[in-house]
Amino acid sequence: MVEQGYKLPFYADLSTLPETERRVIWGMMVGEEGKTRVPVYENYKNAGFDPEKHVLQCYGSGWTSAAFLPQERQLFGLPGGFFHDWELGTNIKGLYAAGDALYASNCYGHAAATGYYAGRHASKFASSERLVAVERQQSGKEKTRVYAPLKNNPRTAVGWKELNMAISKTMQNYCGDVKHDELLKTGLQRLKDYNDEVLPDTFAYNPHELVRLLEVFDILTVSEIILRSCLARRASSGPLCFKRGDTSDSETQPDRKLIIIKQENNRIVLSEKPLDFYGDLKENYEKYNQYYPERL
Repeated sequence: MVEQGYKLPFYADLSTLPETERRVIWGMMVGEEGKTRVPVYENYKNAGFDPEKHVLQCYGSGWTSAAFLPQERQLFGLPGGFFHDWELGTNIKGLYAAGDALYASNCYGHAAATGYYAGRHASKFASSERLVAVERQQSGKEKTRVYAPLKNNPRTAVGWKELNMAISKTMQNYCGDVKHDELLKTGLQRLKDYNDEVLPDTFAYNPHELVRLLEVFDILTVSEIILRSCLARRASSGPLCFKRGDTSDSETQPDRKLIIIKQENNRIVLSEKPLDFYGDLKENYEKYNQYYPERL
């Protein structure tokens, strides 16, 4: 007997959803996320598509959101994310993480569920804390850093597009599909050069470009985290889509672990955690969510 499977195409029937959910999926996800605003949202709407009456054919040739190039796989979802506790709290008190920022994340459903979960615990934390006075010296220093590019000369300084392109090229050249220590270290040096020599001499014409530039500053930081994490993982790992070209060693089941990287007093600190560090799932979920099930 031959297994037939599913017959394409798929259709999304939004007509039976509550109005708020329909607006989120059609108006926000399709209308604002990715590259679907003009080819799907606007064109369909102008042609008379009504999500309250019509079904939406799932566009594209499959799950293209997960069709990453080999060197891109390390940047999304499975390979890494914020290390957190059972409340989705990070090592910084009061800072919670959700969605694609988490390890092994998976698009909208995961983002919605973890966002709701983290939001509950964040609000619980906030309700038990008192506001503290703003540290003026610290905030003043940060404002100086953030607004500095607006004062630089655009004729001699570097814009966000050029810096973003340089970081992207560095990651392609030195942190590709197959990892080598020599290349990773060279990449780190390039990023250090950008941080020391280029960042102080960047410019932005207006607040919009300034936000873009600040995003690129963050990309530079994340790129360094990725390179240092790759250096710390000494063997290839199939589940993490991680390949080593300078050793034939492959990660075995007993050796599998999480590598934790953080910065303390301007110093990079590495540590390791076993994969089952979280303990018993049922026991801990009930422990940290005692008040939650009663409201369902």
